[in-house]
Amino acid sequence: MEFELPTIAPRVLYSKGGFNFTATMLSACIVTGALIIFAVIVRLFFLPRWEKDLKHVSRFRMFIEWAVGMFDSNSEDMTENYAKQVGAIYFGCSAFIMFGILIELLGLRSPMSDLNCNIILGFITFFAILFIGFHKKHTRRLVHYAAVIPLVTDFVVPFSMALRLFGSVFSGYLIMDIVYQTGLRNVLPVVLEPLFTLFHAVMQAYIFMFLSMNFINEAIE
Repeated sequence: MEFELPTIAPRVLYSKGGFNFTATMLSACIVTGALIIFAVIVRLFFLPRWEKDLKHVSRFRMFIEWAVGMFDSNSEDMTENYAKQVGAIYFGCSAFIMFGILIELLGLRSPMSDLNCNIILGFITFFAILFIGFHKKHTRRLVHYAAVIPLVTDFVVPFSMALRLFGSVFSGYLIMDIVYQTGLRNVLPVVLEPLFTLFHAVMQAYIFMFLSMNFINEAIE
């Protein structure tokens, strides 16, 4: 059976004046918009009620508190006095990565299968390392860059993280596309895709958060 594999470059949906609006841009806009709406709803309608009634515990509240608590505890352990800022930043990044992968279940291409999106996420960690490192150590951070190896290591971070995330997500996207092209395309995807995509989304979000906080921890030690 002959079939066409998905291309690395995302499909262009709209083009004007040299600007190409791609399928991954559409997915990124949908995920970003959905996360913003979700955050506003929780902040305006749920948090005030939870603050008034501390004894009432729902599954949704437990999930939100568990998710926020996990990022808070990890950031406190690894980034010290910068935990509040770092935890919030990577809670947002991890949520974007997780739901950006889960959007494949709706038949849309994941933003993380676009290398450009991953490079932007990698540069968030890169700038966090630079800012926190200089804020913590001041001129001592310049001495750190006097050696060639630390300089190269830090400047490689955004690209190494971007390529790792891109490779992991695009390979999963490729595997599921191949499954769809098999003779069992009406059976296998129904079973495999939800489980595989959910596992992949959670793992990639956690790994990105963990690696980023490790890099920041190295910058402040």
